[in-house]
Amino acid sequence: MVDFNIGIIGAGHIAGVIAETIAKLDGFKIGAIASKDQARADEFAAKYGIEKAYGHYADLLADPDIELVYIATVHAAHPFIAIEALKAGKPVLIEKPLSYNAKTAQTVMAFARQQKLFCGEAMWTRYMPLTQHFRELIEKKVIGDICSATATLGYKLTDKVRLLRPELAGGALLDLGIYPLSMIFLAMGEFPLGAISSTVRLNSNVDAIDSIAMNFTRGRIATICTSMMHQLDNRAVFYGTRGRIEIEGTNLPTFVRVYGENGEILEETMPPENQISGYEYEFLAARNAIIMEKVEPAEITHTETLRTLQFMDQMRAQWKISFPLPEEPKPEGPAGEGKEPPKNGAPQS
Repeated sequence: MVDFNIGIIGAGHIAGVIAETIAKLDGFKIGAIASKDQARADEFAAKYGIEKAYGHYADLLADPDIELVYIATVHAAHPFIAIEALKAGKPVLIEKPLSYNAKTAQTVMAFARQQKLFCGEAMWTRYMPLTQHFRELIEKKVIGDICSATATLGYKLTDKVRLLRPELAGGALLDLGIYPLSMIFLAMGEFPLGAISSTVRLNSNVDAIDSIAMNFTRGRIATICTSMMHQLDNRAVFYGTRGRIEIEGTNLPTFVRVYGENGEILEETMPPENQISGYEYEFLAARNAIIMEKVEPAEITHTETLRTLQFMDQMRAQWKISFPLPEEPKPEGPAGEGKEPPKNGAPQS
């Protein structure tokens, strides 16, 4: 069997995790790595046993052996690299978020459709078997109709410079909040009618801790909390008319547990025993979509990606947080509900 050949753009932490995962995945290989720094690309290639190392992204995009480009750069660069890859005739799998706002994401998606090339968001949770099982439980109404949901995701990530800088599209919402939002939108089968939110900002004017309360049709509600300042319990709970579903691990589920009306455990499902890291499923899905000449993954469609970005745009507009990047609206009035951000990088209370 000929290996499906992947090229990685960006040589940071997540690229390393992907390289380790693909090395254990039958039928795939990392054919090339590209970084803006040739020495860094060489070091990455040596560490993970990759044959080709490029010091310019364009060189990887011109490589005729590469069948899929995985974009693992900072958020701010995602749409621009994706467009260049599509121009070069390469399908793309873009680390989440696909872009830093809906407008630029829509441009990428439209160009992919024009080029008839696959373009997918690497929202790894949505490709996992446990998430697919969760989707089936919701569709079969095992706990009846969903009435409400809560989800959290938080880690102490204050040492990650990319998250602290608005010019890199940093902040907790795009990096962490997107996970609980995606799972809630999946369960609800729609996007919110409205939302009330609050945020704690850093003096660089990126969001550090967010709380969002949403309402949906038929009187349903959901809340999320996300933080890059401290660890949270990282769980999601979905309450229905005949029980509830608990997911341990909002972004990397370790079990999905179903409870009946009286609190009795009806079932508990774990990840497959042969799961490598959880990242492998997005690459399996991308290869299948490319073979079938699809322009988007079934697991998370362009519409879902776009609507989630639109919602996050609305939240940032409420908080008056805008990135100094192309196609970004300028916030009106002072940031953070009229409060000036604190000095020395401290969070605003």
